[in-house]
Amino acid sequence: MWTPIRLLQFFQLSRHFSVLFYAFFLPFLGFSKAEIGSFELLQILAFSFSFFWVSGLIQGLMIVYPSLPDKQKRNMLYNAFLFFIFISFISLTILLICIYLKFPGFQYFSQISFLWIFLIYYLVNTPGQLVEYVLFLEDKYKWLKIFCLISFPLQIVFFSVPLLLFNDLFWGIAGLLLWSVVRCVFLIFHYHSGYFLLDKKILFKWIGYSIPLLFSALVGGLASVINAALVQYNFSGNADVFAIYRYGARELPFVNGLFEGLGIGIISSLVTNLQNGLIKLKNNTRTLIHLIFPISIFLMLFVNIWFPLLFSSQFQESIPIFKIFLFLVILRIIPTNAVINALGNSKILAIIGLLELIVHICCSIIGLKWFGLIGIAYATCAAYFFEKLVGLVFLKWANKISMHHLLPFGWWLFYSILLIGSYFINF
Repeated sequence: MWTPIRLLQFFQLSRHFSVLFYAFFLPFLGFSKAEIGSFELLQILAFSFSFFWVSGLIQGLMIVYPSLPDKQKRNMLYNAFLFFIFISFISLTILLICIYLKFPGFQYFSQISFLWIFLIYYLVNTPGQLVEYVLFLEDKYKWLKIFCLISFPLQIVFFSVPLLLFNDLFWGIAGLLLWSVVRCVFLIFHYHSGYFLLDKKILFKWIGYSIPLLFSALVGGLASVINAALVQYNFSGNADVFAIYRYGARELPFVNGLFEGLGIGIISSLVTNLQNGLIKLKNNTRTLIHLIFPISIFLMLFVNIWFPLLFSSQFQESIPIFKIFLFLVILRIIPTNAVINALGNSKILAIIGLLELIVHICCSIIGLKWFGLIGIAYATCAAYFFEKLVGLVFLKWANKISMHHLLPFGWWLFYSILLIGSYFINF
């Protein structure tokens, strides 16, 4: 049954699978590692300048919107759309300054032939990311179902067809731009018939609550950005090495997709009734545990067979990195952040995120020096373990919520042991 939460889960799942599809499709079409590395580099660039404020503001919107009077709710979403457009222009301006002045880490971007079309895509795509969440909050089930089910399948089509016709990444990105324009136009027409005002009170309330979440997302997401920067610095901007790292440093898309969707969608239930929300959360994690872990174990056992077939033999060196990143399934499945956020403790999330970032940077520098690229994978696992441990300790200490309230602990432990064991079987 397509409940609103499951639709959001499918939407997030599709988003992560689309990134995985790009990774498969480009080698399939015969693009070189240098071209693929440049495309991956631009995706990291766009992610670096948008992930934290997009994630923080959307999470804040999920908390603030239900508490508003009905007359202010639609105006809130209109203000959110305008604010997303404004921040997109600001972030793009900063990004262009960094590229033009060739700040450290940005000197390689000006050499990429499809840079400018990608930057235009970034500008249009970012505010369009609100579509599904707006429809979710407004209970527009019909439109929510349509967009959640078709958004990323259509995005893949818009990316793939130009590549097949012209075999040029410029036209593939132009296809992505076209689909982003469609999404933004939908939002514009969604609001055009109403009379809305720029409500500073609502806007500041939303931004005020979102700032700690924004900071939490920033320090949490900086991990992948810092990892990419360390690889770039240590290997002098070698696009081939960067591509090898990026193809290995991939988490399973269905893990992030399903749990990001659940984490966002469950917030309103937890805010309304904590006990019922926790029961609903545990039931959902139980279902996902039985789905995700068996697939992860299978992928671990046979990674040496399917990985080269999916991504081509030129990324054989990425396999050891990927196998370590598979362990993140064990940690990602623990939904501490969603509960802490729903309890109104966004500042705690920011503090935990900052501590995690410090741990991550230290471990990544040491890991890269001692073990090479695989050392970054070890560092990522260590940092996420630290984050989940601190989150669980806080929930137990402040709210008497244990890990047993969040997921079926016995099944989680059983599957975790099997996953670790499958790694050593295929070591």
